[in-house]
Amino acid sequence: MPESKRWSLVSIVILNFNGKNYLEKCISSVLETNYPNFEVILVDNASTDGSVNLIEQSFGSDNRLKIIRNNKNSGFADGNNVGFSNSNGSYIAFLNSDTIVDKNWLTIIINAFNNDKTIGLAQSLLLRMGTGILYRDAEGSKIDSAGVLLSDYLSYYYAIRDTSFLNNFQYIYEVSSVSGAAMIVDRKICDRMGLFDPLLPFYYDDLLLSLKTWLAGKRVVIVPQSVVYHIGSEATRSVAKGQGAWYYFCVFHGLRGKICLIFDVYERLGDLMKALFIFGFSLFEDLFYHLQTKNIKGVSAQTDTIKWVLRNFGHIWRNRLTRWSNAKISPDALIAKFIRINLSNQSIYILPFKRRGQYLLPLAKKYENSLIQSAQKS
Repeated sequence: MPESKRWSLVSIVILNFNGKNYLEKCISSVLETNYPNFEVILVDNASTDGSVNLIEQSFGSDNRLKIIRNNKNSGFADGNNVGFSNSNGSYIAFLNSDTIVDKNWLTIIINAFNNDKTIGLAQSLLLRMGTGILYRDAEGSKIDSAGVLLSDYLSYYYAIRDTSFLNNFQYIYEVSSVSGAAMIVDRKICDRMGLFDPLLPFYYDDLLLSLKTWLAGKRVVIVPQSVVYHIGSEATRSVAKGQGAWYYFCVFHGLRGKICLIFDVYERLGDLMKALFIFGFSLFEDLFYHLQTKNIKGVSAQTDTIKWVLRNFGHIWRNRLTRWSNAKISPDALIAKFIRINLSNQSIYILPFKRRGQYLLPLAKKYENSLIQSAQKS
């Protein structure tokens, strides 16, 4: 029996839009992966820079590579849905086109799945491009993502980037959410819970897939010995060019995703109303700040978000009902897994963001330390 038959097939989906400056290096590194059984599905969102032609010239003869050309830019979510629908693997890896993978990244992360059947979704350690292996580096800013922690009522988003934490930590650990730049999911999760929402093309994919994994009764983890290098934000910056457009893009898509996530996470109406109140209070603070600073893009992004939510409220509510109808865990169990930063005094959440962060940051650091302690005891 060929060696590859003893390894589960992994489908690696890479979405591209005008990524000529970095796509070739990404594809080259993926094809040099030492895992013996994988396919690469490159989905192009109607690029105009010749990037796909370059890939065809360089790697078109490799039968592991499949190229799909969309006739329009359908966004990150739906583009990856297209890749998934054309995949055959037992595991689906989603990679940003501005990444370069370590040769062992896939073998390490699939071994994690094989050794622990409670894992449903896993992320590699993401390092910023060209920084080298950071277990020997003291500069935390060079970590792109080591997972995401969320607070009560989704009021605080904390990305683990502390190198002093990772210097001593090589155990697999749980997080609220992974980063979509390098994540791998068990196909059974997607078959049961669905994949990405086409109406939310950016800034909700990784949070949504993490939520669905927890709802399916599986764990969301970081596998820090699996390393992927990432430029960061290149794919979305190519969509929204210009400083003002980029700010609007981030605020508009970020707020839409956060509102939808609130409806998805809080199944009990009392918890949902409380979360929406806290969100609304923060939104008002931000709006007041934008008006004070005459930030027209910020005001426009917030008002357009509210309009979008009102137009699509039926879609948001139906998604909420569908997610919970397929859930294998209780609302309390989801909150215990998805929410990693808790405050006993909930009134802190209506403080201005900077003041709120003064209370929440030490709690996030405390959680990082607890990860090390619990993993070392296991």
